[in-house]
Amino acid sequence: MTQNQQDPQARQSKRQEVAPLSLRVYQLVWDSFRIPMQADFRFDPDAPLVVTVTFMPKEEPPVTWRVCRELLYAGLVESSGVGDVKVWPVRIKRRWMVRIRLESRGTAALFEADLRCLEDWLHDTYTAVPLGEELNGVDWDAVAAYLLGGS
Repeated sequence: MTQNQQDPQARQSKRQEVAPLSLRVYQLVWDSFRIPMQADFRFDPDAPLVVTVTFMPKEEPPVTWRVCRELLYAGLVESSGVGDVKVWPVRIKRRWMVRIRLESRGTAALFEADLRCLEDWLHDTYTAVPLGEELNGVDWDAVAAYLLGGS
């Protein structure tokens, strides 16, 4: 290992854990009909490009999505995302909310969550793994070997 390479184990031990965020969100079904539910946002410092969000409707099984952390963060200040995941801020009665639109196989769902709570939690994730440092310590030779069918 050269001086410029980092030991992946050392990288993992330096990264701090971030507590999951359990947040009440609302699924927007119609303009005036909102279904409250719990959503858990989880961040793994060893997979820092992704936030795992599990929506827990009361009478349905949980649904888990993996969302790009940077896309989620950008959506706090402006419309972000194309395709399956879109995030944008909206002000409702003097309160800032974030809307998250998820689409899969032609079916879409729209959720609304407190922007400040999500923003504070995302700041914690960027304290744990700063922007631009997500891939530090990756053994690119091992990745290339894996992708090319090596060991």
